[in-house]
Amino acid sequence: MQDEPTRSPTTTADVLGWQTNYRIALALLAGAVTVGLRTLGSLNLSPVADRVVGTELAEWFLGLVPVGYALLVIGIRAWVQRQRAAGQTLSTLMAVADLAVVFWLVFLLARVEQYHLGLLLALFSLQLTHVYFGRAPALLTLVATATAYLLLNDLADRHGATVVWGEVFITLAVFGVGALLVTRVQSHLHERLGTLVQIFERAQEGDFSGSYDVSADARPDAITAVGRAYNRMRTELASIVLTDPLSGCFNRRGFEQQYRRELARAARTQTPLALLAIDLDHFKQVNDTHGHLVGDQVIAGVGELLRASARQDDVVARTGGEEFTILAPNTGMDGALQLAQRVVEAFRRRSFGEPTARIPVTVSIGVASDAVRDDGMGEALRARADEALYAAKRMGRDRVITWSPDPARAAFPR
Repeated sequence: MQDEPTRSPTTTADVLGWQTNYRIALALLAGAVTVGLRTLGSLNLSPVADRVVGTELAEWFLGLVPVGYALLVIGIRAWVQRQRAAGQTLSTLMAVADLAVVFWLVFLLARVEQYHLGLLLALFSLQLTHVYFGRAPALLTLVATATAYLLLNDLADRHGATVVWGEVFITLAVFGVGALLVTRVQSHLHERLGTLVQIFERAQEGDFSGSYDVSADARPDAITAVGRAYNRMRTELASIVLTDPLSGCFNRRGFEQQYRRELARAARTQTPLALLAIDLDHFKQVNDTHGHLVGDQVIAGVGELLRASARQDDVVARTGGEEFTILAPNTGMDGALQLAQRVVEAFRRRSFGEPTARIPVTVSIGVASDAVRDDGMGEALRARADEALYAAKRMGRDRVITWSPDPARAAFPR
């Protein structure tokens, strides 16, 4: 069985925070009802408790145990509110405190043949512990429950009560098998929910590469239905989140995702990576002269032209209003320069805004390429391409400039 997803300290703290009010109210209510029924004579003490601690002390315990539990819960709540975090130790302590109250009350009030009621009440605590705190505290609760049940029977046996140990072990075995089955089923549900959470978290970051493995669910249920729904929506979501709707190219978020992926791949294979920083020359004049609707038509046409000019593995993105970037994997400076010149020539042959206008648009391109030694080169490569682009604009636009550490050796093809 795989490990369940780790619950964050903040999540555990939130759960403990809202549960404490219910625990305090339930403990005080149980104590008040127990003391009230005992006062009215409707509730008898356990013969074993009467022998072990005495009638007077058992009477005190009926009130003190719920109050002590409530004080412990209040202390845990205060700690959680101050720290805003809670680990597995605190959640386990809460589960053990639940069991302590259950078995103390069973010890004080139940006859020996009724001790199995402790197992029944503990089963509810076990399930809630697993749902809200995970498998490890639940398994510890299971062990503690079995230990408390055996100790209770042993205590009764030592003080003269009739304990049928065969029945005790059979009852405990049935409880243990049932509890383990419940824990296993819930763990499987939590693992699958954890898988969905991880997929959604990656999607939130713009990574839609993961899908839910529906075929792994031998018995499809509601979680499977959610996984299927996500799989159906995945492509559409990726398009909405990662694509610029006007140009049809990747948007900045989509580009950053692709850039990180290609940087990691290039660093792993020690291959070069090229960036082409592209800026439309004097695009503001297009909007001022022809209006923004025509400007949008131009942007759409530019995106189409860039995608047609790029190679199959290249990544074309609109990273600003009139700024575009082409990411060229496994491409040295010579190949990147040829690509940039092809793009410049394509713009020189093309006009935009048709059929309402025939607007010539030129581009300035800064080119940078280098072998990627590690993922940290991403910003350096981007800065080089931008530096080369600014040089192209300073030198009159409608041209390609390649970056070089020695400006005298940079290439200035028109």
